[in-house]
Amino acid sequence: MPLLLQVPLLHRLANSLTTQQAHKHAVPVTVIESVKEQIISHEMQEAEIAKKYGILGNVDSAAILQTVKDMSWNSVDSQYSPDEIKRDAEVLDALLKLRYRLAQLREQTLPGPIPNSSEQTPKPIDLEPSRMLDPDRSWGVIIGIDAYPASPLRGCVFDAHAVHQYLVHVVTVPESHIRLLLAPRGSSPETLDFPSRANIIEALHSIHTNPLIQKGDSIIVYFSGHGASYHCSDYFPSESSGTAHTGAIEAICPADRCIDDVNEHPIVPDISDRELNTILHLIRLEKGENITVITDCCYAGGVTREISSSLSRGNIRNLPPLSDRVSPGGLELMLRAGDESLKEYSLPGTVSVLKGNWSPLKASHVLLAACREYQFAREVQKDSGRVLVTSPTTTSVVPSALQRLFKHLLPLEKTATSYFLGIPGFGQLAMI
Repeated sequence: MPLLLQVPLLHRLANSLTTQQAHKHAVPVTVIESVKEQIISHEMQEAEIAKKYGILGNVDSAAILQTVKDMSWNSVDSQYSPDEIKRDAEVLDALLKLRYRLAQLREQTLPGPIPNSSEQTPKPIDLEPSRMLDPDRSWGVIIGIDAYPASPLRGCVFDAHAVHQYLVHVVTVPESHIRLLLAPRGSSPETLDFPSRANIIEALHSIHTNPLIQKGDSIIVYFSGHGASYHCSDYFPSESSGTAHTGAIEAICPADRCIDDVNEHPIVPDISDRELNTILHLIRLEKGENITVITDCCYAGGVTREISSSLSRGNIRNLPPLSDRVSPGGLELMLRAGDESLKEYSLPGTVSVLKGNWSPLKASHVLLAACREYQFAREVQKDSGRVLVTSPTTTSVVPSALQRLFKHLLPLEKTATSYFLGIPGFGQLAMI
């Protein structure tokens, strides 16, 4: 099972806003305490379920739920009945939704959107280069998106530039080894390296099709932008037996994702963790297991269905799921797009991302995430104008964290064998 550790990722700083900037929303303490009590009760049940199915060690809620869901598709060989397995999955699903709810309540007590800040390309970071990475055998895809049509961000392009500058100027990775997809505010979708859905998918597939990348080379994928989360029940109905409707499907949001078809343009869906898992599996098969994935966003998108617009726009790095008003619904559209893009790649024995019994392929890589699947990553602004990101799991600053990150990549990658399934089952979560 995946190793679970908290991740202080890149540039996190908790002491963020002045009192004048704060915008508090009163939430009764009794409401929060009630949700906490329900979570504790469900966590106790989760521990019993994990023990019941032989899951030992650190508690990875996403991995436990996935194990139970997998069990439902193999119930013929199981000592537990399909109905019992379904009940266990629904307990775990309820725990996830309670954690979403608690995150929502906590967000309502935090500051609202931050003022604009200037976007500047960072100067090369003056740090001791990592001796762990061989620059000539290192490759990267770096994605930073500020220019979302709805809820644009402020610090993602800066972050992506910082990672790029560190790799090129400190680690001395050749620029030709790095694909940089950026969407600063005001950028045109017509540019060659605009991080559209099509360009992101093409850039990721180019890793396993590039003949210059040798097996065992270091591969780094960095995404900074909005994330989203879809309830499985939005597409998979609750059946008399089966668990396809439980849990969530996480996604990263491309710069051209469309919420409404107002101008008769085709709806562009998000990129699901199922599609990303399959692409990483292809990379692993062709190029080896030396893969690090960094997601600088959050996935608690389902929460924003109830969060006020003042909280869900401008400073939280997640978006609500694509509207179910489109036909087909947002989740189905995303899964169909993923299924279509993967058709040309032969993967015998795998299940389509559209199927209810899909299970993550084992992919040996490390995931570094800004927060867990039910938490928020929030942009805040320092007096200097610099946009930072805070989350419940992050408290470090960019330069030193980058240095620690790349010094630890190879040791982690040599031992990491885990699942890619959103957050935290996305991969091996590692302490920088």
